[in-house]
Amino acid sequence: MQAPEPLKNSIQDANGGARRSGNQGLTRREFMTAAAAAASQLALSGCDSSGSADLAATSGLPSPQDSGIDHVVVVMMENRSFDHFLGWVPGADGAQAGLQMPDRKGQLQSTFDLAPNFQGCDSADPDHGYDGARIEINDGRMDGFLLTQPVGDTFPIGYYTADSLPFFKGCAEHWTICDRYFSGMLGPTTPNRLYMHAGQSDRISNTADICKLPTIWDRMRGVGRSTAYYYTDVSYTSFWGNKYRNFSKKYRLDTFAADIAANGLADLTFIDNVGNVLNSGLALAMDDHPYADVRNGQAFLNHVYDVLRQSPQWSRTLLIVNYDEWGGFYDHVPPPFAPVSEAEAALGNDGRLGCRVPCVLIGPRVRRGHVEHRQFDPNSILNLLAWRFGFEPLGVRGDSSNLALALDFSRAADASTPAFEVPSGPFGGVCIPTSLLGNSASPLPLPIGQLPLPPLPLPLPIRLPPIPGFDVPLPQFLFGDAGEAPLR
Repeated sequence: MQAPEPLKNSIQDANGGARRSGNQGLTRREFMTAAAAAASQLALSGCDSSGSADLAATSGLPSPQDSGIDHVVVVMMENRSFDHFLGWVPGADGAQAGLQMPDRKGQLQSTFDLAPNFQGCDSADPDHGYDGARIEINDGRMDGFLLTQPVGDTFPIGYYTADSLPFFKGCAEHWTICDRYFSGMLGPTTPNRLYMHAGQSDRISNTADICKLPTIWDRMRGVGRSTAYYYTDVSYTSFWGNKYRNFSKKYRLDTFAADIAANGLADLTFIDNVGNVLNSGLALAMDDHPYADVRNGQAFLNHVYDVLRQSPQWSRTLLIVNYDEWGGFYDHVPPPFAPVSEAEAALGNDGRLGCRVPCVLIGPRVRRGHVEHRQFDPNSILNLLAWRFGFEPLGVRGDSSNLALALDFSRAADASTPAFEVPSGPFGGVCIPTSLLGNSASPLPLPIGQLPLPPLPLPLPIRLPPIPGFDVPLPQFLFGDAGEAPLR
């Protein structure tokens, strides 16, 4: 079999030498990485109607009712890649220190530890649009992440290590990290969050049009299962108008535990952590989208974890943490292709999955201290739900991988839960990013390093009043049946 293009990677190593090309021989790690990516591409793009693809198999899984999983909680964060956040995880296919990539002037820049800069106020928000993404992955060479950034701005090739991310540090030691979890498409926030709800998208950009695709909520409620949807700032169920408003509510740190105690866990709970335009613009969000302080994101995830692990229903709960997309931050693994519907192809979606993002599995049925190397994506979560609760899978990827294959059904469930030492914050504060002064289309006239704009410390959390269109519904005459306006 001819070596796929990803083998011919032009990223430089730390000593300035090019990584070996397909004609110069490969290290074992390089070969295995590229071979896995190529195999995944073939598996996802070549499945036939017979269902013979290995990814479609559920052999070895127990019957759903004997799985020990009655409650699934899915938390989706914002805009970070696997290497950028989790490239340090022992046993994972990660890459952090030692890479070099060219900037827009052709100068090689080295990957680096971003700490103690936890917000990136001195940098432009990395490009994570549909077109910019394809420049960044550069036909699978994975070396173009600075080509969409102002010259001198190396934010996209920075990374964080374990000590900067205490929640994930605890998860790597005690739970399962998935190092082949790709986002639903190589594009921005809204299409990828629609993938999490519907297993497909009706757009490839961040538009606010009402969506009519069938969703996981339709499937769950169609078989009589209970549902709960929480949002921190922006409700993504509002893309379907008022259809799901009766089980959608704002997530509040001070009431979530009481809510769970009073009402119990639904069979399926989503927590969409995504800041609104105002909170993101002022760096007040806790969703990890630049310019949020990533330490606040760690505190948020730890809060959800603590509430759930102390719930009486924990022994039959599965918690899944993932991210909507890579946010323009580098990753060294070429994202493979997956099937798309005719309607989605007509929009211009080429079927390329998004870059790898963090995905963590937590719960009594989860392997401890494990790195899972199977390929997954948001449809894998939806396929797990379809398997567990007994309904028709969503979208044309319904025969792709089932996330349940990463769980451990070979032994008795282990409901013990370690507590993590994660500072609660709040951290950081309001910052004025230099991206407001320039962008990749018109670079800053001076090097970024000469324009330091540090965050203003916030000793106390800022409580914003309700603002129409941000965390309360807009008048319906403005959006028809849209209800709460999706502004992200």
